[in-house]
Amino acid sequence: MDDTRRALLRWTTSVMEARGWSAAHWSRLAQVTPSNLTRFLSDPARGSLPSTETIGRLARAAGAEPRFIDEMEPVPVLRVPLLDHDQVLALLDLGRRAAETFLAAALQQNGTGVAVERSASSRAFALTIASRSLDAAGVLPEDKVVLEPPDVLEPRVGDMVVTVGGGAFCAYRFFPPHLLPVSTDPGCGPASIADARVAGVAVHVLRVLRV
Repeated sequence: MDDTRRALLRWTTSVMEARGWSAAHWSRLAQVTPSNLTRFLSDPARGSLPSTETIGRLARAAGAEPRFIDEMEPVPVLRVPLLDHDQVLALLDLGRRAAETFLAAALQQNGTGVAVERSASSRAFALTIASRSLDAAGVLPEDKVVLEPPDVLEPRVGDMVVTVGGGAFCAYRFFPPHLLPVSTDPGCGPASIADARVAGVAVHVLRVLRV
């Protein structure tokens, strides 16, 4: 198998394993004919290669692209969509498959995303923190936070979780039955987990240091 085919196989299989996608599901998200991908996967050494347009559509749907130069790169850099408040509210009302389609479409349509250097689930997304509820712990307003939904990554005691409501995203530490702020703002108080709408568990925090 030549290096091009090996790189393409490494990329496709790593994306499907990381996302939990089948070739057919990925093709539907990318709006390509499934046989364009399955023919190659069934015989990567001799099967027909997907066209450049197909590879481009698959990459946009996955938020990751194949690496043909660096043979030692084991996992592609993935991009997850950056959502606003209304998009997150809409997302939380969707089932698993519908949420995957929603997120793939959000990444394709507006192109706004956050890159992560590790595998992320097909339902991971990013948002912008708006409150000072965790500023004393180093999470500041305007920080971008990558989340995994609670049913994908179950929160543990001490984890950072983000809630949605009142037009803003707030970060807390998870200490059942409460969500605790670590804040310099005296107006930030504990919240009951039962009364909060938890958007997800934070796995990355990103900050722009210079515009």
